[in-house]
Amino acid sequence: MEQNQSPTSVVQSLPSQQPKIITEEPQRSYLSRLFSGRVNRQNYIFGSTFFVLVPLLCFTVVIFNILLSPDIFAMSYLDPNNPTNIITPHISIISLLTTPANEVWSILGIIFFVISFPYVFSLQIRRLHDLNLSGWFWVVNFGSLLPLYSMFTSGLFSAKPDAFFWIAELISLIASFFSLYVSMWPGTNGLNKYGDKPAARTNLLSDILQVK
Repeated sequence: MEQNQSPTSVVQSLPSQQPKIITEEPQRSYLSRLFSGRVNRQNYIFGSTFFVLVPLLCFTVVIFNILLSPDIFAMSYLDPNNPTNIITPHISIISLLTTPANEVWSILGIIFFVISFPYVFSLQIRRLHDLNLSGWFWVVNFGSLLPLYSMFTSGLFSAKPDAFFWIAELISLIASFFSLYVSMWPGTNGLNKYGDKPAARTNLLSDILQVK
């Protein structure tokens, strides 16, 4: 014969449920991780060198293939049908670039350049964060291109370069010193507004590619 249980005993017999406290941060997207946080000097220099060097090697192979081509040093010769006529071979750079080997190396170089560009960009953003600077300071890099523009507009063939030429040279010099500062200056010691101090290590996957 069953006995009636009091409400108090029923409540006591129920399993107690403790509130769950979520301590883990939500997983950020890969793009968010790539352009946020900080990166130390070692990873910045190593990553920038790696991503620039790979496409550069591909294009260097193309240049060497062109220089080593026997057609580029073809000499003028007398026309066998008309000894008074000198034939000068006209070698097109396009024809040298479109050889099967050069096409492969050029395509590889372009592919690596396209893949490398966002990583080089993200490394500079995160390195600026490590210096407690806004990522928008990356626009200073464009200052290095001003001398090229000024040379082709006024200063290249001019005996007396105009004022814009010298201003462009000054801005380029400042941009060069800024790039040196970003590469060599130690980051913020400890926490800054962009996150914790990065670990003192060099890791391609975790720190440079942000693959976790």
